[in-house]
Amino acid sequence: MVDERLRAMDRHILGEIWTSDEAWRNLAYLCDDIGHRFAGSDSERAGAEFLAAKMREYGLQRVRLEEFPMASWERGECSLRLTAPVERDFPAIAMPYCPSADIEAEVIDVGEGELPDFERLGAQIAGKIVLTDAETNRPGERKSHRTDKFIWAIERGAVGVVFMNQNPGLLRITGSITGRNPRGDAPEDREAPIPGIGISYEAGKAIRRLAERGTPRLHIRTTNRTFQSTSYNVIGEVTGSEHPEEVVLIGGHYDGHDVAQGAGDDGAGTITGLEAGRALAGLKGQLKRTVRIICFGSEEVGLLGAWHHAAQCAAQSNERLRFVMNLDGAGRGTGGQEQLVLSSLPELVPYFERLGREMAYSFTIRNELNSHSDHFPFAIRGIPNGTLNSRDATAGMIGRGWGHTEADTLDKVHLRGLQSAAVLVARLAVRLAEDDDFPGRQRTIDEVREQLREAGILERQEQAGRFPPA
Repeated sequence: MVDERLRAMDRHILGEIWTSDEAWRNLAYLCDDIGHRFAGSDSERAGAEFLAAKMREYGLQRVRLEEFPMASWERGECSLRLTAPVERDFPAIAMPYCPSADIEAEVIDVGEGELPDFERLGAQIAGKIVLTDAETNRPGERKSHRTDKFIWAIERGAVGVVFMNQNPGLLRITGSITGRNPRGDAPEDREAPIPGIGISYEAGKAIRRLAERGTPRLHIRTTNRTFQSTSYNVIGEVTGSEHPEEVVLIGGHYDGHDVAQGAGDDGAGTITGLEAGRALAGLKGQLKRTVRIICFGSEEVGLLGAWHHAAQCAAQSNERLRFVMNLDGAGRGTGGQEQLVLSSLPELVPYFERLGREMAYSFTIRNELNSHSDHFPFAIRGIPNGTLNSRDATAGMIGRGWGHTEADTLDKVHLRGLQSAAVLVARLAVRLAEDDDFPGRQRTIDEVREQLREAGILERQEQAGRFPPA
């Protein structure tokens, strides 16, 4: 039986989003006018103020900036020189929280850089510069994150790590690296103990070829600064009429890396959430439960905004998060290519499959827990959650595609993709806010521990002081 009330809301959402180019104009302003929005920078603050102003313009309620302290990073110079078996300079880029350094050492190639690769080489790594693939996560395969590889190198005595992009195009890869103290938040905690730099696929291949002629040596020089700063989550709401204390949280991160516009990662996801919020603002007084639109700050340097908001929510006795929909990667495709990745929540797979059928909109559903986006600080507290993303023009590329490179630019995103994702997000948000029989439930600490163990990430989260949550 068709729910006419839901159909009326759908018609409103579709009419608002599909007849407007507001999403594109907002993304263009973030990318072309403001720029990179690196965590803790003036441009990130400008992005926060722009998003808050738009929320107020659209009529969202309780619009606010949620401020939190953090350690930011400022890039200086970075040079990479091969000194043996031949001399050659390669373009390179320091990764966030890379310290100032001036080192020269032999290179040891760990290939893809999975844990067995590090274990196989063992004591040979000490005193050397590790060369490893930056991104090796292919669809359907569980692969290790850049930060895992960095930690394994440090644990075995490496003096530096060079991350190689796995996609051709002369693009140097970036991404934050692990600090000296995973339990601390001060600049001295966040700064990495050894340098980590990114190079292109082509540079990495050249070094590997030259290694066949002798043991290569690299000279790395970097000048960077880690310092105390401030970041912000941007929040607006559509307050529920019957159960305002029950909250459906949706949103992506608006920060990005300083080398690019951050259009796909994650300007598109941020604007997808904002556009969904614009449409939902027209339903004020009609939704049973509160829908909260959030634009997370400082995701790229450790999910800092999400960790902060999750802790803030946990401290509130008068509200309960019903579902968290992270939008990292949403809206970056050409439309009709969305997938929802649930965090080891089998009871929600048939639920969202049913919603797809009822909405006559097909989207892919996966069910696997990972720790590397803004859903995770909520998952670790047992809150039902998932990440909605869109397959984009990088489909078939390894890992992030153009993400975390200077090629993550506005021209890779399309209005239709933003509209398709925003419509889906808004329609799902309505149903999550309206459904009195939503099957999602909060996990206990023991249940979360088992989820983390099954995902192979329990030990690392315990070492970092993330689990159990404070």
